[in-house]
Order: sequence, then C-alpha cells, then structure tokens
Amino acid sequence: MADSSKKLPGNSFVLVAQADYSQMDRAVEEILQTFPLPWKEKKVLIKPNILGPYPPEKGITTHPSLIRSLVKALRKRGARCAVGDNPGLHGYTANERCARISGILEAAEGDYINLARDSARISLESRFLDKLVVSRAVLEADLLINVPKFKTHVQTQVTGAVKNMFGILVGAEKARVHHAVPRPRHFSEALVDIYQIRVPDLTLMDAVVGMEGNGPSGKDLRPIGKILASRNGVSLDGLMAAMMGIPPRRVDHLDIACQRGLGEIAPERMEIQGSWEPLWKFKTPLSFASQGWFGAVLNRLLYRPLIKPRLKVRPDLCTRCEVCIQHCPAQALSMQDVPHLDEKKCIACYCCYELCPSQAMELASWMRWIHPGDKTPKEKPHRAERKA
Repeated sequence: MADSSKKLPGNSFVLVAQADYSQMDRAVEEILQTFPLPWKEKKVLIKPNILGPYPPEKGITTHPSLIRSLVKALRKRGARCAVGDNPGLHGYTANERCARISGILEAAEGDYINLARDSARISLESRFLDKLVVSRAVLEADLLINVPKFKTHVQTQVTGAVKNMFGILVGAEKARVHHAVPRPRHFSEALVDIYQIRVPDLTLMDAVVGMEGNGPSGKDLRPIGKILASRNGVSLDGLMAAMMGIPPRRVDHLDIACQRGLGEIAPERMEIQGSWEPLWKFKTPLSFASQGWFGAVLNRLLYRPLIKPRLKVRPDLCTRCEVCIQHCPAQALSMQDVPHLDEKKCIACYCCYELCPSQAMELASWMRWIHPGDKTPKEKPHRAERKA
C-alpha cells in the first residue's frame, strides 16, 4: 500500500476500503495504518450512530462489528477508549437500552459510556443559537472518532459525518434546535455550527450496508460493501452524496460547510484511494432540495402546501407507545386511535418518523414524478467500478 499519510495535509483524502461485517478487523487495520494518529495513552471517544432502539439487522445504526474491531485495534495501540452516543430517545434508561438493542453496548466490551450523564452548557457561534448543552466527554476527548452510517435523510437528504455530530447534544436539546430553527436551509446551517463545536479527528463510515429511500430509519437497505474513511468528515460526506447520485452542492449542510472552508465536497477535487461509483438507480428520499433565494421561494410557495411528504401511520404496526408524541418538537401530534398529526403545527423535522421504534410512520407524496428513484427495481445490474 502506498504511504497515503503524505496526502493528509491536503485535507481532502478519502479512503474507500472493501469490507464486510464478518471480516471487519482487516478493514479497520487498513484504515488506522492509512491514517496514523498518536493513539498511545490518549483518551479516544468513539461516537457511533445510535438513532434509537433498533437491532443491527435493521441497518439503521452503526454496525456493532465495526465498533468492536475499532475498540480492539485502538486498545492494541495503547489508547484509552470510550464509546458513546446520545440517541434520539431521551429518558433516564433510554441511552443504555438503545445501545444494548443496537449491539453497540456489547461491542464496546466494557468501554460504553452514557454521554448524557455528564454535560456542559457552552456558548455557540451561530446565527440561531447562543448556547447548547453538549456531552462533556466530547469536549474532553483527546481524539474523537466519528462513526456514522451511509444513509439518506428525509429532511437533510443525507445523514453522515456532519449530521452524526448532532448526537453530541444532550437530552431534549435536539428537539429545541429543531423547534428554534425550522427552515430547512437554516437547520442545515445550525448543523454545521454544531459540527464545528468539536470537529472529529477521524471519520469511519459504515457503508457495508447502506440505506436508500426515506432514511434515516427506513426499510430500504442497500448492500455496498465498503467502509469510507477520512480525516475530513465533510469531504467524506461529499463522496457519499456523489455515490448516492446526489450532487453534493445541492445538500445544504455540505454546501455551507464547503463555503466555510471545512472541506472539499466535489469528488473530482479530492484524493480518493480505492474504487467507487455512483450506485445504480439509488433511491433518494421524498424531500425537496432548496438552495439559494430561488429555492427558498419554491420552498415557501410549493413545498409546504404541495410537495412536502405527508406522514401516515400504519395501524397494523403502531404499538401506541407514544414515542412520536413525546419527541415532537412542535407538539403537533396527539393520540387518537393512532397518533394524529396537526399539519398546521408540523415543522417537517420528521423526528416522529425517525424515532418510531416499530417503524409505523410512513411518508407519501402525491408528486411521485419528482422522485423517479422510488421506482428503482430491486434487481440492479452489475457495473464495473471505476478507479478514482
């Protein structure tokens, strides 16, 4: 293997490693050798994506095999590891329960910590928020490893390295941000503000099995067979978007991060080691991408009244647990026979869709023609990968 560490100062180097869950150790070793960092005696926080109480086979959370291999490899290098996240569900026991069901509690092999137990209120450089409560362990870690999942997102189009850092917020802070910043472009800007609180030192993205369609807690899984890795999470997200067939500049939070100089998002301007390709007829989410003043006008005139995906509850799947009602930032849901949505109050954050443990929330739009990816056939022909 070439000494790719010499390419790191360019801050746009992305490694695309072949991987599967049964042989994760090899991929992790390749990544840590490619990105040598001073691990010995350092406090290393590993932050996976634990969205909610979903088992690994759902493909919603970071796979435990990646966390297990990462902990083992870092211990071998003398690091003092901790693994933790703030799942979308809040409550005294929710953190450990989500970690246990996702398999990450066991995979951490004694190194899992509840990030919500020790927090700090910090000042924030943002147009929308002046203070936030974040996990103290994130601030005090010598090195931070971000381990997101390759997924779409109905509100932000993609969820990856930048969006995964939304999970440093404790308790109901996520809901407070959603309520304070309801406009899509503004929310994306707030995501970048939060990402800059503690920019990760290394990002490993679980793209062995990704998610297409209506992520981040959807049902359309996509085998990809890769781990993406970079010192620059913004660049990694740019490559992820390109693999999904989404122009990175049309993803608001990536466009904003790039404008701030946080990373290159166009693959042709990156240094990419390994093979990749745009995924064949990848299904994009039922969302309306708005950008610039023209996009803002379209969003105001067309999106909310006409195009915005509508939430629908499947009574056969709903367990009446009321998680959606408890976690709605706008208090737009109430319980009738099943949860009922007040469209006038809804801010289209889709927290209810994300956090429904039984995946009983579904999205539908009458303008299906603007989402041709939703007609993707299940059988996808083989295409030769190109060398980047």
